[in-house]
Amino acid sequence: MNPRLTKIYCCLSITLVGVLVYGNHLHNTFQFDSVAYIKNNLFLKDPESIINLKFWIMGFFSRGLLFISLAINAYFDGLRSFGYHLFNLSFHILNSILVFYIFQKVLVHFRNKIQISENTVSISFFAATIFLIHPIQTESVIYIITRSEILASTFYLCGFLLFQNFLESKTPKKLLRQTFLFLLIIFLAVVGFSVKQTLATFPLILFLYYIATCPLDSFILKILYKWRKYLITVIAVFLILLFYKLLNDETFLIGPSNPDEMVGRAKYMLSQPSVIIFYYLKKILFPINLNIDPDIEVVNHIFSVGFLSGIGSITFIIYYFLKQGEWRFYLFSLAWFFIILSPSSSIVTLHDLAAEHRVYLALPGILFIFSYGIFRFLKNQTYFKKFDKSILVILFLYQFILLFGVLSIERNKIWKNELSLWQDSFKKSPDKIRPLINLARAHSIEGKHEDAIRYYEESLLKAPWVFVPNYNLGELYLKENRIEDAIIRFKMALQLKPNIPETYAKLGEIYLNQKNWKLADFYFKKCIEIDSRFPEVFKNLGILHFYHLKNVKESLLYFSKSLALAPNQKDSEEIRNIISLYQGKF
Repeated sequence: MNPRLTKIYCCLSITLVGVLVYGNHLHNTFQFDSVAYIKNNLFLKDPESIINLKFWIMGFFSRGLLFISLAINAYFDGLRSFGYHLFNLSFHILNSILVFYIFQKVLVHFRNKIQISENTVSISFFAATIFLIHPIQTESVIYIITRSEILASTFYLCGFLLFQNFLESKTPKKLLRQTFLFLLIIFLAVVGFSVKQTLATFPLILFLYYIATCPLDSFILKILYKWRKYLITVIAVFLILLFYKLLNDETFLIGPSNPDEMVGRAKYMLSQPSVIIFYYLKKILFPINLNIDPDIEVVNHIFSVGFLSGIGSITFIIYYFLKQGEWRFYLFSLAWFFIILSPSSSIVTLHDLAAEHRVYLALPGILFIFSYGIFRFLKNQTYFKKFDKSILVILFLYQFILLFGVLSIERNKIWKNELSLWQDSFKKSPDKIRPLINLARAHSIEGKHEDAIRYYEESLLKAPWVFVPNYNLGELYLKENRIEDAIIRFKMALQLKPNIPETYAKLGEIYLNQKNWKLADFYFKKCIEIDSRFPEVFKNLGILHFYHLKNVKESLLYFSKSLALAPNQKDSEEIRNIISLYQGKF
């Protein structure tokens, strides 16, 4: 068969498999942080204000392009989740196709360093399909806000594939093509950085790929060997200064996050070796019991079993593959995995010690080794020599498609809604507070207020200092007409986070209903001091001052502001009549 036609069939097959495996999630609801960042995001109410070059430039270092992609969905789909899911799935399938082409070129570029001369298409198709349907990818594909992983990976993989083509354009006649490819690679890296800072590892991966595929007697390797002492010294000094800065400044490289809410950089870094080996790598090899909020033990000191076993395992893996004949291929693949994981699994302290979506782009490194290893295994089996190796690879592929496909489809069902997701997480992480809080919230969404109150109250017994259960429990108490209990919860929420405007608005509504005009006025005004985008609060202030405090002039200002924010709100005509009746008198 024509090689180009074979590749087209492979790409079509990858697309078909992707749709079959992930098609059952396209109508899933917004969940977890997707609710806050999309469904409740006031900026996405006006997506046209985000879809422009100015917004991208201003938000370049805070994932501006990611939010532009969400705004595009909001522009066409509003708050219908289907379009958001379709976007994620489409780019995931595209990334799988890119992995297919990249790995085929990897096998060609390493052909003098590995035991392979054929079946590159079959092995690449195997790796790309496993990348597509591996159950650990479900979090990245289905959890809408983790689109950052998928979209950043598209730029990363496109740039890497172009770099592979760049290395193949070595003749003087192709100088113009090389220049164009080089500029395009830089463009993709810069643009992708605005989606997620994973692109910071991109230059290092390109450099390692270049030296890994170079002949041992190449000029670049001779230079590196000649200056190795100076290079090692410079790298060592840089790492010492970097770690000194990291360990003495908790906010360094975190950005706007609050370091007080995290475990601390030292503990985070000490915990990551065991996370990489005993969580990420374990889930890649045995993708069962996946969990959106895994309960990971924090490592407190350098001599702990968790840290030493993690470091020891990483060292053993590197040493083992270094002793293999194909060591350059294996070490590059391991470097892909560890280096791409490194920002979120080392120096950049995050709120969660582990999250499955962080493995998304790092996964091909393991799959390169896994796919090539299966080929080697089949090739070295005497019993299999009478069979066509490509057929055996395809048979293995069918088995993994069936196994991983079923696991992914079942995992997709867990993501059907908030309730199913957090019931699963709470079952697997019963000692963590967040799954318990989110399970309570999920019951509240389903209208099961008694269950929600029970879980919220249980969460407060474990962690009374957390804002969310206090605030949400206050809302539920209001619905149950437990007013005094609601006031206690809202005031506790204010103590924990005094800059949340919604809490003041709720207390204002309570005191307005209790005819405590002074307190109602105080809390409403505190709300709009913090955030002046609440039309309902301005309307309540207008009502309070017009009907009860008899301050007509001030009430007209509040009514006007309310209408400006929400011109078609309930009672808008009555408000306009009041404004028109009294406006000329002041």
